[in-house]
Amino acid sequence: MEVNTQRVLLLSSCAHTVNRIFELCKLCDHQRLSLVVCADAEEVDRQLEHFDVSLIIFDLATIGSSLLMDQLAQRISPKPLLALIKEGTAEQLVAALRNGADDVYVADELSLHPELFARSVERQLRRAQFIEEVHGLRDSLERSLDELRDDQHAAQQVQQNLLPPAHQSINGIEFDYCLKPSLLLSGDFVDAVAVNNDLSLFYLADVSGHGTSSALVTVLLKNMTHRLLRNYKRHSSFDILSPSDTLRRINKELLLTSLGKHLTMFVGLIDHRNNTLSYAVGGHHPMPVLQQGGSVAFLEGRGMPLGLFEDPVFDECELALDASFALTLFSDGILEVLAGESLADKEQALLRLCRDNMGSPAAFLQSMMPVERVHPDDVAIMTVRRESL
Repeated sequence: MEVNTQRVLLLSSCAHTVNRIFELCKLCDHQRLSLVVCADAEEVDRQLEHFDVSLIIFDLATIGSSLLMDQLAQRISPKPLLALIKEGTAEQLVAALRNGADDVYVADELSLHPELFARSVERQLRRAQFIEEVHGLRDSLERSLDELRDDQHAAQQVQQNLLPPAHQSINGIEFDYCLKPSLLLSGDFVDAVAVNNDLSLFYLADVSGHGTSSALVTVLLKNMTHRLLRNYKRHSSFDILSPSDTLRRINKELLLTSLGKHLTMFVGLIDHRNNTLSYAVGGHHPMPVLQQGGSVAFLEGRGMPLGLFEDPVFDECELALDASFALTLFSDGILEVLAGESLADKEQALLRLCRDNMGSPAAFLQSMMPVERVHPDDVAIMTVRRESL
């Protein structure tokens, strides 16, 4: 590893001591050492203002201010300070150490064991180098984290722009949703579009995992469904007219991406002429809850997750819709926030909450999970309802 030049400040008013320190520093096994002499505190302050310093050698024998030494030791901490004292008494030694010195030498005895002083300087410079490298890594990490945070916020904005309005009316049907990501980005996604004046398509998807990689798949999902709609209008493909064909098309394109991600998905298609709902489920759980005619029940149907199998199987179901109905869709994150000992208990809790008609999806979620509560998974709720024909 390349060693940058390390600046050593020598604070001393004694020419003899300065010359001796220069000679001893030449003995150091350090190829990039820069020794700067300061005659007073003002010069030290100017150096510290404009340059990084690896070590201070403080000649306490001639400067004589233990308070100044303590201030400088605190200023450059955790980098080291080496003190030169006048006499090797226990009192002076202890006083120097208490005032921030990392090592102490008697100024008049430097010539007795020059190699000891040289090794001490080398040791302190290696320590300072480690500190400087750690600081450099920390600064680099902080910059990287700032860039990542900015990228995540930008990606969050992109994802939010891809989501439909929180409330919209399509062909006389009211679509509302609430989406609470566990992180900035979500692996849950919802959408509702008018295929034409007689058909309305909607879906709720839950990508495996959460965070950036899962959010990327939701962007692809939006693009896939948009292309299916565009191809239908161009009369080049009619997959969007069948929920199961829609799932097969998305499954095929997801496998081609080789992202190693899979998702569960519920796709519904409302036929306003025949007043029916056809739907297909791709491994999604819990199933949507349908309220109409005084009953509240989970829809039936089975299917495989998307992005795992070359030739998955999906049931396509169809049912008649009453003049008034409400369909509530959930991602599996809802099971993480529901109270209950077993899956069956949580499913019954969902039916009770739907029966009690908690209002908007946001109010529905709030009734189960206070704002301050941490949720380990993304949570999405979507309601599809019609008050009357």
